[in-house]
Amino acid sequence: MKIERVTENRIKVMIDGQEAEKFNLSFQNISQYTPEAQRLLRIVIKMAKENIDFSVDGAKLFVEAVRDEDWDGFGMMITRVSSDEDLKEAISNCSYRGTLKRTRLKLGKDIEEEKQIFCFSDFENACMAAEELMTHFSGFSSLYKYQSRFYLCLIPDGKETVKRTETILLEFGEKVENSRYMQGRLNEYGELMIPQRAIEVMKEYFPVYELNH
Repeated sequence: MKIERVTENRIKVMIDGQEAEKFNLSFQNISQYTPEAQRLLRIVIKMAKENIDFSVDGAKLFVEAVRDEDWDGFGMMITRVSSDEDLKEAISNCSYRGTLKRTRLKLGKDIEEEKQIFCFSDFENACMAAEELMTHFSGFSSLYKYQSRFYLCLIPDGKETVKRTETILLEFGEKVENSRYMQGRLNEYGELMIPQRAIEVMKEYFPVYELNH
């Protein structure tokens, strides 16, 4: 997943084919704002707040499905609107000319409750955990360093993934019980080493056999 800030009130989110398959998403069902697209939007809003300081703060959102010639996938253009004038401008900049939908997005606590943070004593243990988890995990991941320890922050896609993730990672590290508090500490004092797709990045660039030799 790639999240970039376009303007102060607009972000662009692109997902690749593998991520789209995990979330059962297509360009069409993002346009139709299906439950799968709503779940992705909730995750994106949380990640954008933590990683690029894009906060909704009760504002309305205008969401447009987009494609990018430089990206093998599709995604969303998300505009934060605080007034009727902002909304009119967002609509006028939208390439879609069909019927627009108004939907109430319930952020709720489900994403917060599903978020998991695991702590590792060193980078090698974090990499071994990523290698073991790679074929069992679907969702989003980031890696922080804080006080000489490494923290893998995960938002699994579904409750079954949550259970599998915890079982595997407890072999290599410890689960942080108060994830909300720790995320705040990491955001303020930690070093964000891998902002997105941390499991895939560690598996690809830091394979365990290289660390051991």
